[in-house]
Amino acid sequence: MGRRIDTGTIVTRQAKPEDLEPSVDDFLGRLVKYIPAEVIGLYIACRGVIPKDASVTPYWVVATLSWIFVPIYMWFATSRRGQSPLKIQILLATLAFPIWIFAIGGLPVEDLHWYQGHRYVASIVLMFTTVVFGLIAPARGT
Repeated sequence: MGRRIDTGTIVTRQAKPEDLEPSVDDFLGRLVKYIPAEVIGLYIACRGVIPKDASVTPYWVVATLSWIFVPIYMWFATSRRGQSPLKIQILLATLAFPIWIFAIGGLPVEDLHWYQGHRYVASIVLMFTTVVFGLIAPARGT
């Protein structure tokens, strides 16, 4: 299973059976592939090596650099095998990343005064966003 959402191919009269992709990702397949899991893992690992007595600044640097890395990573991950990058997947993964960061909690977001006592809101937003994103299907053959 690749990282790119399988959108199938548009069948033309000239299409050969070996050129056709066998499947199109369903709701669950799309839902999973819109989550930038590799970069979330990178963020958590980097955050884990920051000394406990450090200021909040390195946490914000790691969060920001990770967020910037999401579209770069997804660009390469969705453009393998000579396919053009799947821009909707890149966009939705980039939007999903900060939502995941807020739902995960900890520094740096716990440093925000309005976040205190409202972490549950981030979790609810994450749940609804993930389901709504799963409903978005890229155009067939893209």
